[in-house]
Parts: sequence; structure tokens; C-alpha cells
Amino acid sequence: MDRRFLFLLSSARKGGNALALAQAAAAPIPAAAQVWIDLCDPPLPAFTDLRPGFALPHGPVAQIHAAMREASDIVMVAPIYWYALPAPAKLLLDHWSGWLDAPETGFADWVKGKRMHLVTARADPDPTVPDLAEAMLRRSAEWLGMVWGGALHGIGDAPGEVSGDRAAMTAARRFLGSDLR
Repeated sequence: MDRRFLFLLSSARKGGNALALAQAAAAPIPAAAQVWIDLCDPPLPAFTDLRPGFALPHGPVAQIHAAMREASDIVMVAPIYWYALPAPAKLLLDHWSGWLDAPETGFADWVKGKRMHLVTARADPDPTVPDLAEAMLRRSAEWLGMVWGGALHGIGDAPGEVSGDRAAMTAARRFLGSDLR
């Protein structure tokens, strides 16, 4: 298998519904082709825009940078909070801006062609609730020359409730590709 999946978790709640849905989507993927990073543990440092200067990634940001570089597929795993991605997911996107300003990272070149996916969970059953968060991530990915792999949305509030969303759980089994084994 030549695909490598990086799952970036951004929930303030451990063991939440977005994670459960992402785990269902990852089930067909060999474990050796999966890397999971929690953007909350350790927390990402604040982003400071240093333009026209720049800083190279360091600490947990450097770990994420390296993992993204190795991945063919990047899966943002994010509950929908207030119609948006959680703060850690947005903070990572801010760090991407810094990487673009630092030519030594090569980010603008190596990110092209990678697949970006989104897995969300939300309490509100209104199907339009994740639209803004999905559009933000999709447009960012497309602007960077990435391939949009789509979004998987589930409904669940209390931990584990997403397992009752039959449509989402069924879609999860084929979300990341049926050609994985």
C-alpha cells in the first residue's frame, strides 16, 4: 500500500464522536499506514505572523510538519463547534501560513497533490451545520494545490452517540477509499 494516512484530532473532548467516526473510516486501512496526532496534546503554540520574516517549525508543530510531509492523505478530525472547526484545527491552518513564508520548509511544493479529508461530528441534525467548516478546509486545500477527498459528517452529542447514525457509519466504511487492502 502506498497511501499513508495522517489523522489530525482537534477535539477538546477525549473519545468524542468525531474520533469514533474517524476510527470507523480508518478500519479498512492497515494500521501501519495510519498515524494519529492529537493537536490538543500537547497544545499547539500560538501562531505569530512574522512577515516579512519567518520561523521554522519547532516542537509539536515540527512533528506535525514532518508527519504531513510523509502522508499521502491528511484527515482533519474535528467536531463542529459553533459552526466552525475547533480552535486547534484553525490554529494549525494558521501555522501553515508561517510554513508558506519559510522557503526552507518546502511546504508550498510538497503539499501539492496530497489528499485532504474532513471527518466531523455535531449535535445538531441540520445538514447545513458543517457547511462553513467544510468550505474553509476545502478551499484552503484547493488553494494549496491539494486534492479534496471529501467530508464525512456524523451526528452525535454524548460520547458514542455517533454510532447510532447509521448513514454516517455506513459511509465511513468506504469514505477513505475502497482500494485500501
